[in-house]
Amino acid sequence: MAWSASAAFRAAFVTMVSIPAEALDLDTDGFKVALYDNDITPDKDATQANSCFNADQWVITGNEVTDASGWPSGGRSLVSPAITTPSTGVVMWDAADTASANSNTTLANVYGCLVYDDTSTTPNDQGISYHYFGGTQSVTAGTFTIVWHANGLMRITV
Repeated sequence: MAWSASAAFRAAFVTMVSIPAEALDLDTDGFKVALYDNDITPDKDATQANSCFNADQWVITGNEVTDASGWPSGGRSLVSPAITTPSTGVVMWDAADTASANSNTTLANVYGCLVYDDTSTTPNDQGISYHYFGGTQSVTAGTFTIVWHANGLMRITV
């Protein structure tokens, strides 16, 4: 079926409320952004084990798209992640736009990305959300940049 939307993993929310707070901290943990092709079908209801980086369809050996020097296997770091409350009843998780490490990056057939916690060990590399780019994206000897939406990576109304 392939990519069709962006979403947060239900398992990530379960992890945040079920495991001690130090296991998954959206303000202080280190997060990474890995790129993927169109051979996967992201599922926001995937189990905790199947929503982690390098598990199930998020494996590095078959579906991840990389450039050795610009966007390595495992992804690029998410810079300046932060929780904010932009308006009454709204909680938002956002970060700076994510760009390749250099201006000589070549990537093809990129359909979306997985944002995952690279700090947590329980569970290991928990997927937080996945983001569909609306179709195939590529760059040849340039800079690949993910411009996060103005509403953040995740936005929750409570």
